Amino acid sequence: MNRKQDYTGRSFLITVFVILFLLGISRIPKVTFGKTTLKKINILSDLIQDEHEPIPETNLYFDTTFLAEGEALEAEARAAADSQAEKQTAQTNARTVQATVPHTRDDSRHESSAEVQRGDSAAEQPPAPVVERIGFLEDFGTDGPSMLHFYDALLKKEGKRPVRIAVLGDSFIEGDIITADIREQLQDLYGGGGVGFVPFSSPIAQFRGTVRHTFDGWTTLDVKNARQAPEEYRDKFFVSGSLCIPDESASVQMKGVMFRKHIDRASVARLIFTNRERTTIHVTINDTIHKVYNPEPGPEVQQIDIHTPIRSLEVRIANPAGFIGYGIVFENKNGVSLDNYSIRGNSGLALFGTNAAVNARIGAMRGYDLIILQYGLNVMSADVLHYGSYEKAFIKVINYMKRCFPNSSILVMGVCDRSTQRDGEFVTMPAVRGMIEAQRNAARETGVAFWNTFEAMGGENSMVEFVRKNWAAKDYTHLGYAGGKFIAGKLVGNWMQGVEAEQQRRDRIEEERRKNEMLHYNRNDTIPGTIETETETDSDADADTTFTTNEFAQP
Repeated sequence: MNRKQDYTGRSFLITVFVILFLLGISRIPKVTFGKTTLKKINILSDLIQDEHEPIPETNLYFDTTFLAEGEALEAEARAAADSQAEKQTAQTNARTVQATVPHTRDDSRHESSAEVQRGDSAAEQPPAPVVERIGFLEDFGTDGPSMLHFYDALLKKEGKRPVRIAVLGDSFIEGDIITADIREQLQDLYGGGGVGFVPFSSPIAQFRGTVRHTFDGWTTLDVKNARQAPEEYRDKFFVSGSLCIPDESASVQMKGVMFRKHIDRASVARLIFTNRERTTIHVTINDTIHKVYNPEPGPEVQQIDIHTPIRSLEVRIANPAGFIGYGIVFENKNGVSLDNYSIRGNSGLALFGTNAAVNARIGAMRGYDLIILQYGLNVMSADVLHYGSYEKAFIKVINYMKRCFPNSSILVMGVCDRSTQRDGEFVTMPAVRGMIEAQRNAARETGVAFWNTFEAMGGENSMVEFVRKNWAAKDYTHLGYAGGKFIAGKLVGNWMQGVEAEQQRRDRIEEERRKNEMLHYNRNDTIPGTIETETETDSDADADTTFTTNEFAQP
């Protein structure tokens, strides 16, 4: 009879050996091979606090795929600025020569030349930004608040077009998180309707709760992979981040939903596309109205406007060769319209992969009053506490957006709180404050506004509280719709404070003008009567009319 062998002792020895082996390799320091870093192993990470030290400043902690494109665009902008400066200098010199010709004294010429030189020197030194703080918003505008254009648009309640906002970001706003509630809250206050921009096709369509979106027969190209796209499409990207290429009989259906107020219907639909050959577009509205469009072929981005109450829209494409679809915008003729342009995994540098002319063209069609830049989460690393390299790159991103959308206010939305595990508990990742500092510095350098999302959430360890309330995902990084609604409320609240402050400033100026006017008449012993004064008229015209075909126009 064979007795069963007892392996208990061997199991114990194997366990001891494994522990000793892991303790041994945990003594190996962190090693970097090229762009790959092997982290230090610590089997007691849940018991022993791991102190992180800043690594040397490098570009290894964020995606630098489009950094070369950004540097090329910046060099091109500098060259254009230098050329313009040379022209202005030549004109100034010509005016100076003409002004000095009548003079006979040499010292007059010298004096005039010195004045020009002093003027040039002053022009080279822009005024330092004056920080205007409203709640969690810091405005670094150099010639007044950088948010003034946006505030002015909101103050024109009877505007002839919607106040338009574009939010450019990463997965943090994916699915219309935060933006759905910004849109709803502003439409509650100022009117308007519609869900804004929806791409013809999208790999995340099913995750967006603010529109029912189905499609068939489309290929979606991503700007982050622009270098792998067919060559004819590489220079056609817009800040939306995707190009939608149709096959024969490609179709798309979009329908309003009740997920948020005001988005179940719209009064205008705008189809944005490029038609380089002879594509035919079939449109069905509300399952009953059918329309066929044969837009003229050409290389420029086009837009078709459909004016009628819209609850659902279906688009079918015939003869698709040469057609590039960007998206369909649903909005009203006035009020507020907000477009969500989220690109998953984007550090912001992917915007350098977009075409400046396409951005400017669609930007003119849309007429954005505010551009929000929400990036940074995909850059942060637990091992990096300072983000100087990213700050320099992000400055170029902001400047590029300013060139593409020159008439828009720009707001940098700082990163939210993000947690990491220390001593068995979730706490704020040390990298968060370093990223916020980099983003604030970039906003200050470029003279735009900065909004501190981290502080608006509640500051240190606020993400833990959001997760506890089921306002955020258990990755302790991304918000849910409930958390997004809280953030939206804080942001819109600060905007309303800014609008109120601007209105009060204008009221003070008007009151001062009236006082001066009355003082002028009193000094001249004139009995005040009916005073005729010139007033500014609202001449805002809808930029869309330049590029659009209007259908179903209502009185």
